[in-house]
Amino acid sequence: MRLDFSVAVHSLLYLEQKQPRLVSSRELAVSMATNPVMIRNILSVLHKQHFIHGVVGKNGGYQLDQQLDQINVGALYDLTIPPTISYARFTTGNTAAVGDGSEISRNIAETLTDLFTLADQEYRAFYHQFTIADLKQDMRQHGYFKSLSAKPH
Repeated sequence: MRLDFSVAVHSLLYLEQKQPRLVSSRELAVSMATNPVMIRNILSVLHKQHFIHGVVGKNGGYQLDQQLDQINVGALYDLTIPPTISYARFTTGNTAAVGDGSEISRNIAETLTDLFTLADQEYRAFYHQFTIADLKQDMRQHGYFKSLSAKPH
């Protein structure tokens, strides 16, 4: 999994904690022990989707633009981790095999892609049950988040 989703979640939680102060991408990068360029790239995505707003300049920074209970974890995941079009790098086999190419070699890539796609859809649906406020609550009381997954949300 790419780090983009974790950076987005961390950023939103951090910005909420520091309200109403503007927070620089450098400060966020220090908080995450991550490259500031990566932080700015994710902040740009969050800004375009109106999760946050930014002020340009020497004294600029970012602030949360929505309440945590309004930000769906699944929507954030979909935004930062786009669905994989092809799982080719995760499969074996040779669909072009002829002659002595086995049935497994010719068909395994498509079969695994079907499986991976279904799993990805289920994974995404799971995330859509929760808000960032749920994640914040679990940070305060580990097990809260887990208990929510057992209940209809």
